[in-house]
Amino acid sequence: MNRNIIADALHREANDIVDKLKTARLKVVRLSTELVEAEYALRVVQAKVERGLIKRVGGEKSLAPTSEDRARIYILALDADQDYKDILKRRNQAEASMEEAKADLSYLRDRLNVILSTLRTLKDTS
Repeated sequence: MNRNIIADALHREANDIVDKLKTARLKVVRLSTELVEAEYALRVVQAKVERGLIKRVGGEKSLAPTSEDRARIYILALDADQDYKDILKRRNQAEASMEEAKADLSYLRDRLNVILSTLRTLKDTS
């Protein structure tokens, strides 16, 4: 009798976790989309900043003699661009949120596995 009560409680908890897993998976998908969109926006702003610099100085070679020098100039220009900083912050927040959501998802899977294992044990010992 006591085993049935425990098994029923574990079944209810397992069903709750399955619902939470669905929600967590959807959250990861949404955050993944946000991350892709932010990364695209970063590339667009980066291209605009770089193109603007090149146009102002009259060509890529006029900007700096070597590709390494140009890369350093681009980094400094991006660091000074507020739009780039804002999008970078949004991207970093989306990435951190997605990692948190993945950790939650992993925890829920582990919890569900423990419950299922306990239910199997209860069944095998009855």
